[in-house]
Amino acid sequence: MINARIAVLEKPHQLVFESEQLDPAALGEGQLLCETLVSAISPGTELAAFTGAPPLRPDVTYPRVVGYCNVARVLGCGARTEGFSSGDRVLSFASHRSHFVMKATDALAVVPHGIASEDAVCAYLYHLGYSALLKADIRLGSTVVVLGLGVIGLGAVAMAALAGARVFAVSDYSKSRKCALEMGAVACFSREELERLKTVLGEQRAHAVITTSNTWEDWLTALECAGFQGCIAVLGFPGRQEPGVPFNPLDSAHFYTRQLRLLAAGIVPERSDSRGFHPFNERDNLQRILDWIDAGSLRPTLLVSGEFAGDDLAAAYERLLRRDDSPFTFLLRWAN
Repeated sequence: MINARIAVLEKPHQLVFESEQLDPAALGEGQLLCETLVSAISPGTELAAFTGAPPLRPDVTYPRVVGYCNVARVLGCGARTEGFSSGDRVLSFASHRSHFVMKATDALAVVPHGIASEDAVCAYLYHLGYSALLKADIRLGSTVVVLGLGVIGLGAVAMAALAGARVFAVSDYSKSRKCALEMGAVACFSREELERLKTVLGEQRAHAVITTSNTWEDWLTALECAGFQGCIAVLGFPGRQEPGVPFNPLDSAHFYTRQLRLLAAGIVPERSDSRGFHPFNERDNLQRILDWIDAGSLRPTLLVSGEFAGDDLAAAYERLLRRDDSPFTFLLRWAN
């Protein structure tokens, strides 16, 4: 029997580890028994849960599991799990936990031998930015502004630069701005320098703005930076935990006059349909991202600020909340 440890938030700021007994001999058809090697924290989602921010979906309540970026080693395979073998490393949406059983069809990808688990676990963090690029139809030569340079914003910068866009980024943290430049941003600005950013953008402004922020202040900046028939791709949650709406978020001076498009980003079809009409689906996108990581076109080490033991998840959350040395994300080590 395997004693699995599962991180559970009983209520805000109260993280516990529950135990679950897993029987390797009881695997059902189509199931994989997995041992987590490393998981990555998605700070926006997980810190909101940890601090008790209003949930994005009404059906999400406490107690709840946390985390969704996981690379694990396959320990055993049930019947009808073709394509998987013991020893494979798989990328999945499993929460922060030491071991788990999942359907083989829930494995997002088999991690190629040449890619470190610590790099592969960041794939979905890049995918969120990739989804914004796809929604906004960003092309070679597009001008893109990324608002907010946490781990999701930085991933968006890297993906937009990889796509050949001219990327400008906004953050008040010097470490984040430096990292964005390493990832291919043309220039970075603090929020005190927004007038200079608009001057640099010129009258045409940006083809697309990707916002990862929750503040209305940044929403106004997004409106002001988007050009005629441009778009705002939303990876943040404007107004979340804000006391009120200080201005018209669809002010006609911006929204109507420049015929802007507002796009919710972050979710794409899980798979292509039977006729192949969704080639940029979640599974294929993640495989592309793993290929780019393997080729060195994406450098996940730039996103990772350090590592904690899996059982020290609460300490990692507290460190992220304190913003000591402006961390982006932390990895959790469960096994080697």
